[in-house]
Amino acid sequence: MRLHPATLSCLQVFYAVVEKGSFSKASEYLNLTQSAVSHRMKQLEDITGVQLINRSTRYFEITELGNKLYHQTKPNLMEIERSFVNLGGNQDSPLTLTTISSLATKWLLPKLSDYNNKYAHLPLSVLTDDNILDLKYEGINAAIRLTDKEDASLHMTHICEEWVFPVANQSLVSDPDILDHPERLFDYPWLLDTVAEKGTDESSWKGWLKTQGLKVPLGRTDQGFNRTDITLQATTAGQGIAIARASLVDLDMLNMKLFKQVGRAVKMKYSYYFVCTHEVANEPEIVNLRHWITQELKATMEHVKQSITI
Repeated sequence: MRLHPATLSCLQVFYAVVEKGSFSKASEYLNLTQSAVSHRMKQLEDITGVQLINRSTRYFEITELGNKLYHQTKPNLMEIERSFVNLGGNQDSPLTLTTISSLATKWLLPKLSDYNNKYAHLPLSVLTDDNILDLKYEGINAAIRLTDKEDASLHMTHICEEWVFPVANQSLVSDPDILDHPERLFDYPWLLDTVAEKGTDESSWKGWLKTQGLKVPLGRTDQGFNRTDITLQATTAGQGIAIARASLVDLDMLNMKLFKQVGRAVKMKYSYYFVCTHEVANEPEIVNLRHWITQELKATMEHVKQSITI
């Protein structure tokens, strides 16, 4: 049986439909109209001669034959894609690492020169995104994620826990007993990370105060920013007190002496993980990247923990 010219493009649509769980999500991901996705799915069913998906207005289900086609062909297509990459020589192709923008800006960027010195033959391209990206479909080699959920479909390596605590410019808070009296923080302006404040974990003011047996006073209004790094820059400028993650204030607090701790540190429910697909987890360049990130991020956290009050 000869391969139909449209088979590969139809298979890519099929994979997206299976992995995203619906035609609408697949069309959004592939930047195609839903009618185009439906057309290619129908075309693939005509090519294979079998029904791949049961679909109606009420439910969506992959058939047994559809599931078989997915698992038998997807690894082969990934191998073809890797072969095309290898034709150009892996050494010239940068690894792509994605992580949240705050960690990339405040922690990863200052350390990249060390990575480049150690792994000059493995250039690293950094993609910042505060959303969780699909590593397979986006063609991303690895990610650093701050999460409390392990995903069995991915290879996840625990790196370290994260800690948070209030910080301020040295000149803003002079109270020597502030660590033992968190209620005194009410007398100062606060800086809000508006993304963190949408949740209730310890990186928000309401989450951190809860660990101290306190609540945000009713009617309080403070300045907010939708980016963590900008919030910390405003803190450095003496505009107020912010809740900071330990990994993000290491250089500023310990080396440049721009921050001081003004509230006790608490451990977040989230931890850092190095994430990649199972298919690439043991590839030498991924092993090297995982080792370097794990070693550096653990060292950062240990450095900070030695200098803060818990």
